[in-house]
Amino acid sequence: MRVIDILKKIHMPKDIYEYYKRNNRIEEVVEVPDEKTVKRLSKLLKCLANPIRLKLLMLLKRPHCVYLLSTVLGLDTTLISHHLAKLKECGMVKMTPSARARIYELNKDVIRELINTLEKVLLEDQ
Repeated sequence: MRVIDILKKIHMPKDIYEYYKRNNRIEEVVEVPDEKTVKRLSKLLKCLANPIRLKLLMLLKRPHCVYLLSTVLGLDTTLISHHLAKLKECGMVKMTPSARARIYELNKDVIRELINTLEKVLLEDQ
């Protein structure tokens, strides 16, 4: 929907209309973000919102096992495993079994997708 149509529909004061006109935005189209994209971003950002998970992602620039990660962070392996499972669930890390250990690494494709999508929806002009 165009800005001018929205402003007319909601009977905005003249100064608001003038603001959009002065900034050459009166004909701008305002679109509701795609629900699928919003849900995907929300899921990934919630996953990143935990400080331990964010630290884990920073450490996983190179693949590591749970034991090394728990030692470096000074946290119990059970807690680290829990957070790695959450990161795996949202697709941000991949796991490869190696004997009795599990090796975790970033899923760089998902990280790139997140960054590219955020840039597209938040920074690019329409």
